[in-house]
Amino acid sequence: MTKAQLITQNPREPCKPPVCVNHHHDRHKNHNNNNNNSRNNGSVGGASRKISAAQMMKKGTGGSLAIIVPPDGGWGWVVVFAAFYCNVVVDGIIFSFGMLINDMVNTFHETESKISIVGSLLNGFYLIAGPFVSALLNSVDFRSITIIGSIISSIAFLTAAYLNSVYQLMFFYGLIGGIGFSMVYVSAVLIPGFYFDKWRALATGISVCGSGIGTFVLAPLNAYLVEHHGWRIALMVQAGLALSCGAVGILFRPLKPTIVEVPTANPVVMEPKTPEDEPLLTNAANGASGPRKMSLDSNKRNSVKAGAPTAEEIYNHLSDRRATPEPRGGISMSCHSLNTHNQYLNDRLSPDAAEKKLSAVSLRRPSLSAHLMDRDDRFFGGSLTRLPQYSSQVSSLNYAMSVTRIPAWNELDENDEETAAKSNAFQKNIKKYYKTAMHTLTTMLDFSILSSPSFFILSCSGFFTLMGFFVPFIYISEKAVSMGMEKNMAVWLVSTIGITNTLGRVICGWISSYDSVDPIMVNNVSLTFGGMYTVILPLLPYSVFSYYLYASLFGLSMACFASLRSTLIVELTGLELLTNAFGVLLMFQGVAAALGSPLLGMFKDWTGTYDVSFYLSGVLLITSAVICYPLRRVKKWEDGRKSARCNGGV
Repeated sequence: MTKAQLITQNPREPCKPPVCVNHHHDRHKNHNNNNNNSRNNGSVGGASRKISAAQMMKKGTGGSLAIIVPPDGGWGWVVVFAAFYCNVVVDGIIFSFGMLINDMVNTFHETESKISIVGSLLNGFYLIAGPFVSALLNSVDFRSITIIGSIISSIAFLTAAYLNSVYQLMFFYGLIGGIGFSMVYVSAVLIPGFYFDKWRALATGISVCGSGIGTFVLAPLNAYLVEHHGWRIALMVQAGLALSCGAVGILFRPLKPTIVEVPTANPVVMEPKTPEDEPLLTNAANGASGPRKMSLDSNKRNSVKAGAPTAEEIYNHLSDRRATPEPRGGISMSCHSLNTHNQYLNDRLSPDAAEKKLSAVSLRRPSLSAHLMDRDDRFFGGSLTRLPQYSSQVSSLNYAMSVTRIPAWNELDENDEETAAKSNAFQKNIKKYYKTAMHTLTTMLDFSILSSPSFFILSCSGFFTLMGFFVPFIYISEKAVSMGMEKNMAVWLVSTIGITNTLGRVICGWISSYDSVDPIMVNNVSLTFGGMYTVILPLLPYSVFSYYLYASLFGLSMACFASLRSTLIVELTGLELLTNAFGVLLMFQGVAAALGSPLLGMFKDWTGTYDVSFYLSGVLLITSAVICYPLRRVKKWEDGRKSARCNGGV
């Protein structure tokens, strides 16, 4: 391993007292009690208790923090390609389900709206299962979850090809297949951010463009298979494509963590020696001199509720213990950042600097590790330059520590040694996996965040959007055929939506990268126009040109909604609550996706035409935009109310 050293350069600057922060005070008051309790090794039944690594570090015995720092290159670009392919398969199959409906109607002699439930369940559950898949990712890794998900969806699709009941098809193809696809989809969406910080927007943009490309390719492929071989063969081909995602998922190679040793006289950072790694520490002479803006905020709800400090907060607290006594008013981790704590990043040490190498003995200290989902920005797919937490940092290591949370810091003790001796490794691993998974799940499904008026409006907007979103994808081709368009021409309407959606994502990403552009307004305008186009389509005189024009404009408009989702959340809730907000929003959108197309499709069964379905779809999209136009004002009012409450409590 290579080594680098953090060297003290300037005296520590004074730190302002925290505002409305008191959740660490009890920990300080009980510090002496914890020291006394640790001396008592007895427990119930006479078994000796093994103190946790966190408790040992709090007592000043030293330790280390293991965190993942994205390399921003190297193997990461291979991972981006693999994620791109997974998005091609998953979204391509989901958005082209409409190609199968007519043949399934002829097979099962059911209405189109009832058959559409099969595809809608697939749409819905690959979103609804998102928080649960994220919890599994926190316990396992991207590679394993992708492979397992591809196998589950492949088996589900293959089984569905032999079924003779619509309800069985709903269960296997829709529900089970949707869960399997969610495992592949969530992994493919998140892993570019695991490998990239500086180039995250580009890497994520490339990977999610697979959605539009997949729609463009698989819509005509499914139509060809259905026309010449039937829907059952089409499902078998889909099963093979789903299984191929597992083969590609092998490329999702885990990253080795960076080990930060604290506290020592000169705290040391050890970096994994891998080909794709780039310098994690920047020279203080190259722009690292002088105080940086503060990026930590313990007033945030996530810190108060979960109580999980960031790696930066832990580092500052432990490093401060030897230099100065703890603050009398309690440990205020929100008052420090790495450089205001008189630690500046200096030149990377060369491997041959023997006098400054870390001794192997020091690596035997207890270590606290962060899991995959223990980063506040894990679901953020936009440019990190929009985040003050990123722009205020001097290196990728500083930023990673400022957004990486260490839930293990709050662990009091390990299992009793006697119990641990009797239990086998499998049981201990299951307990560890369960704990880490439940931490993510409880964070993502904390519905109390809906008490925020601005986020509640955004959630309702997302629900309305997904209610109408899939209608054009599922019914546009059949509507065109019913108006007189040739079948081989109508097939390419969905492909047109897909390819223009890809172009729209690129344009939207470019526009939203400017600080002067309001992403909320961009999202509202795009949804408004997308809804207007959908309402107007049935009113236009039929022509091939009008339908292809609609498909192009609709694809462009809906691209902004998909691209700006995480950016909108951060604008309203802050980065610290992104994981929580994203999980709740996925549930809203998943339920809407499962209900929307079947409900709106029923109007075709009642009226004999698709017009009303498209009218309602457009109205839902416009409604989702209209309720978000005053979102900035609502957010400003909400912040003012919070500020007044906080000041009143001081």
